[in-house]
Amino acid sequence: MIFPIRPPYILGETACGYTLRLVEANGYDWRRSTFASRGIRMKDLTHGTTSALARILDPAIVERIDWFTPRASETGGVILCGEAFQPSQILYDRQRFCVGCWADDSGRSYGSSRRPLHLRGWWSVAALISCPLHAIRLLDRCAECSRTNRIGQASCTSCMCGADLARVARIEVPSSTLAAERYVVGRLGGLPRIFDPVLDGLPLGDAVNLMQRLGCCLTAGRDVRFGRLPTERRSEMMLAGYHAIQRGPEGVEEALELLLAAPGRLDQLRVQIGQLYCWFSRLPKGRLQSWMAERIANVVRRHRISWQGWDRHVGSSPVPDRISASQAKLLFGSGWERTVAVLEAAGLRCELQDRCRPTVDRRQVQMLAKRLETLVDVNALAKRVGITPASVRKLVEAEILPLDPLGQTASAFPRFDPAAVEAILGKMAGRAPFVASPPKGSACLAAAARSVGIVPLCRALLEGRLAPIGQLEAGPGFKRIFVPTTGIVEACRVRELPQVTLSEAGRILRMRQYGLALIAGTGLIPVGENSRGRRVLDRRDVEQFGSRFVSTTELARSRSTSARAILSRLTAAGCRPAIELAVRGQIEIRLFDRSCEIYLKTPQMKARERSAPSDIQGRYPV
Repeated sequence: MIFPIRPPYILGETACGYTLRLVEANGYDWRRSTFASRGIRMKDLTHGTTSALARILDPAIVERIDWFTPRASETGGVILCGEAFQPSQILYDRQRFCVGCWADDSGRSYGSSRRPLHLRGWWSVAALISCPLHAIRLLDRCAECSRTNRIGQASCTSCMCGADLARVARIEVPSSTLAAERYVVGRLGGLPRIFDPVLDGLPLGDAVNLMQRLGCCLTAGRDVRFGRLPTERRSEMMLAGYHAIQRGPEGVEEALELLLAAPGRLDQLRVQIGQLYCWFSRLPKGRLQSWMAERIANVVRRHRISWQGWDRHVGSSPVPDRISASQAKLLFGSGWERTVAVLEAAGLRCELQDRCRPTVDRRQVQMLAKRLETLVDVNALAKRVGITPASVRKLVEAEILPLDPLGQTASAFPRFDPAAVEAILGKMAGRAPFVASPPKGSACLAAAARSVGIVPLCRALLEGRLAPIGQLEAGPGFKRIFVPTTGIVEACRVRELPQVTLSEAGRILRMRQYGLALIAGTGLIPVGENSRGRRVLDRRDVEQFGSRFVSTTELARSRSTSARAILSRLTAAGCRPAIELAVRGQIEIRLFDRSCEIYLKTPQMKARERSAPSDIQGRYPV
């Protein structure tokens, strides 16, 4: 197809815009025919394929057209005015326009005639909502028919309906809100360039993305997706991101810290930063990805918080001397709740005020894990000291062998520190000399405990009532300490302690521990605590309670009958219980005053008592 008239090329014009003017200058009506019928495909021109123009224009003009037309790059992106964009950042089908720029074209001379209205290349950048030169909105619809202005459906400045797009009313915007647009248009050559040390080091498409995503989190919240926001708000968000970036890397890090400080529950870093982190994690390897990773690493290092998956973004851990609670859980080999309890018991979780998962000192956690590995359970301790597991439990109940507090927090089962147990055995051994073989007339503690009991034997040794006569250099603890066989029973005689546990009080009163706990809970017997926090009762209070009250079970046992028969006889005699406790409507405790025994005496017993002489009469006859 022949184009005899060649209008001059205007700097900044796109391939589509120049082609429209070229065809119009040669007398074609584009409202009746398409570009394809003239040998030029508009879709190819919008994507920067200008091979059809190379056959009719000078190579220098085609080279200029290529510079201001979005075209695909070898890396899969788009190049416009020497700047790299992503394909989603360019508008290919819709043609936006600025009536202020067209008004400037009409007022300028171009040679001997007026400068023709033409399309600018930077109008196709999707991030530009307004024209920073004239502070008005970029439009893409006809004011008459409300149709979207499609490239190639009409001339540069007219709609399919014939309306003149250059006469559309202006929509003004505040000039103070267009700082980000000025920077973008300046890098594209439409305005004097504004320099920024951070954004200048990034491709323009990445710089636009950074401003938009950062501004979105700062203005709309960390959980709002940028793609779902209305177009009118994107300019505002890009401006907020631009102002934050103007403060340098510190401004971006401050924005990240604001996201961490936002209200919310403690969670992972990617959740705390929200959609900004989602966008960052999908970035390809490049300058923007490494720059953002450095900013996040600085925030993580400054706040000493956990960053899971850091190895995918940075070369080394931002906090190499710190460890997260999840990693500590793996070292401890326990569940999450017990891991947190262990860290709190050890005083390592002191940063719970942070709005992100805190970290703890790696070296201290490793030392704590090694200490937990040294703890042993009941069976291992019994084998270690040479007694049975049942004997170990008796010594624990008697508060002779201490449970490790950290082990109790880390496990649901008893745990012991071997060093603490060895210290107890050392106290039992005292100053006994080391011998090569067992002394004559002696027995090891494990053997002596079979005759006097493990608990009385250990108490006698610890209280100094029994002294060992020798000990071996090695061997299980209770089998290497020897005591004399003579006098061991007298030395180990159980001394009545002023305080008793619930189980011991139950044996004194011949009552179940559950029932005794109900009585103690009502305050009938005062309850205290010993040094280990266990509930204890005063022995005198227990004995006084037992001398005053009696159960039907004890009465029935002394009379060789059943508790039900005793209860029936007392009820028939009109004797009511002194204490009666019920749980969920069921009576669990029923105690009578000991004076009720008079109602249980038979007539024969009463007659025998009246006929029997008293002790005084038998000794001193009157």
